[in-house]
Amino acid sequence: MYKIADEKLDFKPELRLGDRIYSIDNRLSVFRRITQELSGTEGEEADEFSVVLGHALGESAYSEILALDLPFSVMQEMVVIVLAAIQDLPLEEARRRFRGV
Repeated sequence: MYKIADEKLDFKPELRLGDRIYSIDNRLSVFRRITQELSGTEGEEADEFSVVLGHALGESAYSEILALDLPFSVMQEMVVIVLAAIQDLPLEEARRRFRGV
């Protein structure tokens, strides 16, 4: 018999930005919504931000982050971090996969 560890079932990754901590929704349903919406927005970075961060962190958290008017590169890195967290990938692997770094 195989069993998935309870800590895997209850684990919610978090993103720390300054003194704020945002919970990342890593459920399959959220991942599916993100991938479905991204398939129609290729090449439009602003849409990637709203799709990935809006779904995974929640619209309220995403609006709060937008209000910070962060550098573009920081927003890109946040998208990579969130996608890594949702897919349980090491950050370096996610950077290679999502940004070609």
